[in-house]
Amino acid sequence: MEEGSSSAVLSAAAGSVDVSIHPLVIMNISDHCTRARVEQKTPLRVFGALLGVQKGRQVEISNSFELAVNVIDDCAILDKEYFSAKEEQFKQVFSTLEVLGWYTNGTLPVEDDAKFHEQVCSVIESHLLVKLSTAVNTDKLPLSVYESLIDIINGEPKVMFAIASYSLATEEAERIGVDHIARMSMSGMSENSTMSEQLSSTFGAIKMLHSRITLIVDYLKAVASGELPMNHEILRDVSCLCSKLPVLDSSKFESEFYAQSNDVMLMSYLATITKGCNTASEYIQKVNTLHDHHGVGRRTRGLLF
Repeated sequence: MEEGSSSAVLSAAAGSVDVSIHPLVIMNISDHCTRARVEQKTPLRVFGALLGVQKGRQVEISNSFELAVNVIDDCAILDKEYFSAKEEQFKQVFSTLEVLGWYTNGTLPVEDDAKFHEQVCSVIESHLLVKLSTAVNTDKLPLSVYESLIDIINGEPKVMFAIASYSLATEEAERIGVDHIARMSMSGMSENSTMSEQLSSTFGAIKMLHSRITLIVDYLKAVASGELPMNHEILRDVSCLCSKLPVLDSSKFESEFYAQSNDVMLMSYLATITKGCNTASEYIQKVNTLHDHHGVGRRTRGLLF
């Protein structure tokens, strides 16, 4: 049934855009599908928007957010108010990103996808569809990217989807996160990631250093109190270690320390002032809007009289 319905909206033409997808987007879609399956929602279809940047025919998808959908007579109806509010919130945080398409779960595009795509296009220009198949057990990434096209069929325009090529674009932080998730989820084993192993070894070294320093301090306290006899060889070694430590009781250290503390406090105060200015600006804007509204009402009444 899906193949028959998909052939009606699947175009034989190839996509004209080169899409690069960040792992964060794939993990968001997978998490969305997993939560929907666990919550046993009916139907088990998920919908979300894709955020990214497009330069010419190069498209980079770097983030996503979920969409609210109402199901009426087995047809998904987009909540346009929620979509617009969510888009505005993301633009305030990620001003350079724009909505480039939407995602759902499944294999091939079907008629319902074309209908939902028309709803998305009625709110904002969108030309990409990403589908993640959760029913396919394969070593390859079960992800498909489609570019929407408008074809004339029987004299009427119709939304079609052409297969587009895609590649993965990762940053250092994403590579660390993906490596950690892959190692933790592999066969249900609790194997640590490379980053976790490195941090564990660093923590172990610091813990051992702390225990050695504590042992030296306890020995010196015991010698000072007379509990242990004085060993000049050990004391010379301790003195040698202390002489290798940086001297912290210098005026240069104090000046640098206070300068760094002042810089940190200045940045904190600057962030607080900026937040206060934004709040004041929003308040002034609302007051001006309300004042203009009342002014228009007064002018209108004056013209009537």
